[in-house]
Amino acid sequence: MGTNRHHHTADRPGAASQRSPVGPGPAFVLVVVLAMTVLLTACAAQTTADAAASSAGPAASPVSASAGGGTGARAGASADWSHTLQVVANLKDAPPDKPVVVLFGGSAARESTISDSSWRDQIRKKGGPATAAYNLGSRNRTLAQSVALVKQMPKVPTIVFIGVNLGSFTSPQKTATVSLPAPRTPLPAYRQHTYTQGRILTATKKKALMQAWLTKRYPVFKRNYAGSAGVLAALIEACQERGMKPVLLELPRNTAIIGHRLDAPLARTRTTCRTLANKYDIPFVSFVAQAKLPDSSFYDLWHLVEPGRRVWQGLLSARTAALLEEYGYDGGGS
Repeated sequence: MGTNRHHHTADRPGAASQRSPVGPGPAFVLVVVLAMTVLLTACAAQTTADAAASSAGPAASPVSASAGGGTGARAGASADWSHTLQVVANLKDAPPDKPVVVLFGGSAARESTISDSSWRDQIRKKGGPATAAYNLGSRNRTLAQSVALVKQMPKVPTIVFIGVNLGSFTSPQKTATVSLPAPRTPLPAYRQHTYTQGRILTATKKKALMQAWLTKRYPVFKRNYAGSAGVLAALIEACQERGMKPVLLELPRNTAIIGHRLDAPLARTRTTCRTLANKYDIPFVSFVAQAKLPDSSFYDLWHLVEPGRRVWQGLLSARTAALLEEYGYDGGGS
């Protein structure tokens, strides 16, 4: 995905015989050959760069991660990861006088709300106080990166929704460090959504993705599961050590296409989440059954588009307002 393909069409055999009998001179031929060589080289270079960027994931240049043998720093920040770092930098520099609410997770988390301002307004309409609410989901986000982010956040009343799905348990990464940018107010412009209802995959393509996950990703999930579960526990502990209120949140999934084909890995993740919720006395929240989202609410198997976001954010806002009341976070300023 994301790799540019360049097609070059040569003249058909025999086409030259239909043209003027006077052919191009040697200098002209040399120029054409050189131009084609440059073009083909550029295409190959772009294809290689695109493939590397696609496989690199969200890690920005200020991030270094160690996953067993260590992965080192990787360049090329995604916009959502840069936005996440900037929000955390701003919160650290100027802690707000109202409760903070953040949603962590990968791109499925990022796509699950309409906008931060809409989420904040809806929390108030559902009976909650004014908040500094931010969707901090980012592409291919690892649990280890979320641990590092929590350690950078200010010690103020905060609810941390830890978005989890099958992808959360596929990374081998155990630790990460983040280096925050300088604070910037106002926040730089940010386009949150990659997916839209005007361009969703067909049911056939979604079913193919389902089979591909079972064939290619399930073995990775099994291999990295225990380590990922340990990092999830570390994330909960990091939140609680800073006085924050972590909440495990099951992220959306396209049940209309998935059916029962992921029952085994889903049962495993849900058992782990319930066990951790009981151990640390925190909520484990899921709207998957309650939302009743049809296939048309998803771009693929995991990422919501506009109709699904409205439903999901409404449920999330109501739960957020209830948790703010439960934890005694009255919000301070308006």
